[in-house]
Amino acid sequence: MKLSSKRRLLMACMAAAMLLSAPLETNAQVPSIPRKTTTNKAKKTTNVVWGTQYDYLSTRYLTEDDISGYDRGQIRVLKNSIYARHGRIFKDKALREYFNEQSWYRGTRNEVPAGEFNKYENANIMFLKKYE
Repeated sequence: MKLSSKRRLLMACMAAAMLLSAPLETNAQVPSIPRKTTTNKAKKTTNVVWGTQYDYLSTRYLTEDDISGYDRGQIRVLKNSIYARHGRIFKDKALREYFNEQSWYRGTRNEVPAGEFNKYENANIMFLKKYE
C-alpha cells in the first residue's frame, strides 16, 4: 500500500517534532538565566537559582564517572555551587571571588538551612566531600 505524498510529509514532520522535543541532558556550559522557583510541597518558596551549568547537581545523583578527571579544586567548586545556587555568601575569598563572577549568583545569606536541600543535593554534597 502506497502512502500519499501529503501523508508521508506529515509522518516525517511528526517524527522530526518528536526527536526535537526529546529532552537533552548535557553538562555543557550554558548561558545563565537566573530565576526563583516556588515549590508546592508545604507551600514554601525556595531561593534556588535555575538556568546555570550546575543545575544537574540538583536533579540527579553524581557518579564517579561524572567527576573522573576533576582535580580537588574543581570538585570543591562543584560542591559549593550547590550552596551558591541557594544564595550562600562565602567566607573563603577564592570561592567568593569565583561565584561573584557568575552572572546568576546572588549571595543573600551566610548559611543555607540543611532542610532546604533536596535529596540529590544532600547526596551530592556528601559524595563530593569524599573527593574534595
